[in-house]
Amino acid sequence: MNRPSKFSFIDESEAVRRLDIDRDTLLGFVREKRLKAYPGVGKGNFYRLSEVDALATELRGAQEQPAESAASAEQPPAKGKLFDPAYKVHVRLQADLKWYDLSDDDLRAWVREMTADGYGRQRANITMVIERLQRLLALMDESVAGWREIKPTQSPEPPHAE
Repeated sequence: MNRPSKFSFIDESEAVRRLDIDRDTLLGFVREKRLKAYPGVGKGNFYRLSEVDALATELRGAQEQPAESAASAEQPPAKGKLFDPAYKVHVRLQADLKWYDLSDDDLRAWVREMTADGYGRQRANITMVIERLQRLLALMDESVAGWREIKPTQSPEPPHAE
């Protein structure tokens, strides 16, 4: 079903991806004690891979397994490391954090060394990156607007005997 992992714990985003659910649903499973969250150091919760995979199997049901194994038998194994879309964005954002290391003097030095034939290409690249990042911000804002805070469930108070 999933790629084998050498790690026994996965982070929240990987659990959401493997279960094919949103974050609120994941937190609901934790609240319902269908999944146990293990606190991380400043990074949110981690989840035991075996528990996530067992829950994924439960959510998908037994009917999907035969179709999935037949489909995987027809496809040749993929070459190289596979990246899911969320991981690709994560990796790109991590790489882009390196911009914080650049000073205004660094930027000016790069511009001074730019050649006339590279100007159009570099400007187009920078413009495209800005557009992608603005789109990512818009998607993040849309997603956050749909979040809800999950509060601990409270058991109802018993009726007062009179």
